[in-house]
Amino acid sequence: MTPLISLFALSGVFLALLLVAKRLEEKKRRQVFVLNLISKGDTYTRELYHKTVHLYSDGREDLFFFWEKQMPLQTRNFKNKLVSYLKERQFEYLNTIRDSKILKKSDGMSEFFQKISNIEKGGTIHDGIDDSSQTEEN
Repeated sequence: MTPLISLFALSGVFLALLLVAKRLEEKKRRQVFVLNLISKGDTYTRELYHKTVHLYSDGREDLFFFWEKQMPLQTRNFKNKLVSYLKERQFEYLNTIRDSKILKKSDGMSEFFQKISNIEKGGTIHDGIDDSSQTEEN
């Protein structure tokens, strides 16, 4: 037998069982165990459905509040803290890099820092370059 036929047969058996149980309930004027079990299951399912709908609506409101109100505030706060932290680190590392022995030459200030000092004085980065190595066309 294919699964579809067996499923159809099983549902037919349960339908017949429910009809017989309902007839017995009408004759004896008391509730049959099967119908009592179905009634309790229906009550439990309805309560579970109401709890699920309640949880869903509360969760949706909380998620909306977090996404629309809290997330932009937290993101802005994190961005501001990150920017201030990076500025502090940049200032600290720039001060330590100027004192670094790697960048210093033995004959005085390195070319890199000479260019930086020219820029700070109002010059451009190309002020100290010797143009004699380049050929000019006349």
